[in-house]
Amino acid sequence: MKKLMNINVLPTVSPLHLENLITRNGASAGVWLVVLIPLACSPGLYDTHTHCHPSPRLLSLLAIQVGVSGIHLYRQICLSRSNHKTPTGKEAGTNGNEQEGSVRRPSILLRLATHPYTPALITAVAISLLTDIHPIVAGTLTTICARVLYQTTHWLFHAFPGSFSLGEGAVAGQTAALTLTCSLYSLGFTLVHPKVLTYSQQTSALIQMGVVVVAALVTGLYRIPRLRSARLFVPYVCLCGAVGAGGASLVMGEWVVGWLVDTITHSHLRMTLLGWWAGLTLLALALTSWARRRSGVAVTVLRKVYHLVIVLVFVPGILLDPVFTHLAAAAATLLCLLLEVVRLESVEPLSTIIGRAFAPFLDEKDGGALILSHIYLLVGVASPLWLTPCPIGETSMGQWPGSPRSVLPLLSGVLAVGVGDTAASIGGTYMGRRRWVGTKKTVEGSLCGLAAQMVAVAGLTGAGVVAMTLPAWGRLVIAVGLVAAIEALTDQVDNIVLPLLLYTPLMDL
Repeated sequence: MKKLMNINVLPTVSPLHLENLITRNGASAGVWLVVLIPLACSPGLYDTHTHCHPSPRLLSLLAIQVGVSGIHLYRQICLSRSNHKTPTGKEAGTNGNEQEGSVRRPSILLRLATHPYTPALITAVAISLLTDIHPIVAGTLTTICARVLYQTTHWLFHAFPGSFSLGEGAVAGQTAALTLTCSLYSLGFTLVHPKVLTYSQQTSALIQMGVVVVAALVTGLYRIPRLRSARLFVPYVCLCGAVGAGGASLVMGEWVVGWLVDTITHSHLRMTLLGWWAGLTLLALALTSWARRRSGVAVTVLRKVYHLVIVLVFVPGILLDPVFTHLAAAAATLLCLLLEVVRLESVEPLSTIIGRAFAPFLDEKDGGALILSHIYLLVGVASPLWLTPCPIGETSMGQWPGSPRSVLPLLSGVLAVGVGDTAASIGGTYMGRRRWVGTKKTVEGSLCGLAAQMVAVAGLTGAGVVAMTLPAWGRLVIAVGLVAAIEALTDQVDNIVLPLLLYTPLMDL
């Protein structure tokens, strides 16, 4: 009986030792960030999305799991020290030779409730009950998700000290765990149940294979240090790419290179979008070169130029071809991650070139060895495309992705970062007088950000892109006002925080 009640046979995870961590300089703990991804994924539990596949409830339930599991990593500051008992004076007098305090062993129920894999067990049961996924598969998925979360979060803090606050590291670990787990499930399901895939399903399969390949590539580099050598690095990357192309072709049912060529060349709209994006990239590079030669241009304003470029990239893409934009954003993100690995491993001459190219993006939130500002910007604006409960191309209530009832949540990243944050920064730089307590942000800047987002939505409504009712306007004002206040008061990476905060209420409009 004692063996049955012994929970020590379960896998365990060491909590992060907060006193030994080197977090990002000047940033608070930000542990509240652990709830952002679960909140953003919560619309997948709505009944209006039950027809989608894979079931959006899988992502929602896994997101809740990683939110609860994140608390375990930081239990030193999230849980009270109720397990420590201080002896009374009478006890101290009676046992004078004993220590001042003794530790009371917690009960089995308490140890089970706070065990790091308990959320995975509960989530597996919930997935089995709320979806058509077999219990064994559900248990495997939740275990993988928990394992990836704990391993990735520990690795990020110990391999790159000073690059993350506690909350930012948690969000990065949650993102890695959810993305990899859902990708493995979708790819496995497609292989076990082969069928002819639609264009949007093929796009999702290609992105998921890219996620798996990049995860395997990075894991190999840091598990096998020899692969980082100049002689083995390029062949290893090429091998991973070849394996990924073969795997994607197997899942998609056709040769991936030919599919990509057909996808781009058989649509004048996509050719136009690619030309537009290429022109914006050249414009951004030209502006950067010009600004470097002029000392009077504020660095803040220069960075916000890239925010405006992002708006011009994503707005036409989301409105005209959201599936292709979804693919392009994922490819750009994975490419940026790969380039950051190249820069970190000092693969010359690429490392020097990449370092110079990323220099204009640097701000006070870039600390440690990593340069992440450009990745944060891209991921923040593109995240609504990846968080939407149904795959892009399959919408609730029979709507197409660009319909007035469904397009506004997809633009939440553009509104929060590209419009609101940019207007707040520029307005605060040139018109700011009164500062928020304890920050460098100004009240005038926050009002500029709020006004800019409302004007942007009004413009979309007037153009017939977005449909808004009077109650929806009221909820929008509250949501945008909350985001503007948090942008002013938080010291976390706002390019990630703001889109996640705005996406959830926009899904409820």
